[in-house]
Amino acid sequence: MSWNRFILRVALASLAGLAACQSPPSNFQGSNFSDETRALEKQLNAEATALGAAQGAASIAASADPTGLSSFAKAPVALAARNAQARSADARMAAQLARDEQALYRHYGMNPDGTPSGRKPAGGN
Repeated sequence: MSWNRFILRVALASLAGLAACQSPPSNFQGSNFSDETRALEKQLNAEATALGAAQGAASIAASADPTGLSSFAKAPVALAARNAQARSADARMAAQLARDEQALYRHYGMNPDGTPSGRKPAGGN
């Protein structure tokens, strides 16, 4: 095994270990948000971390190219992947938050526009 491959494997193992350790606190605490929202947030954070680790590994591999051309080829692909992942995450979280909002309206006996629905709120509130 060549020295470059050894260093690449060590770097990838380090990135994987670092990615597994990072777990930010939830931004969706409280009764206004469902467990599904918190689970989706955790999943999206894991996906973003995995994409970042993959991009880091690709950057390490590209840095071994003496011509530097692979870095030019990698940059637009990495940006496109990040943008696609961000759009997907935003759409998925927006849909989940809309479901939470509808559940909150139903819980308090309201229509989506904020007017009373005529139903009694859950829990007798």
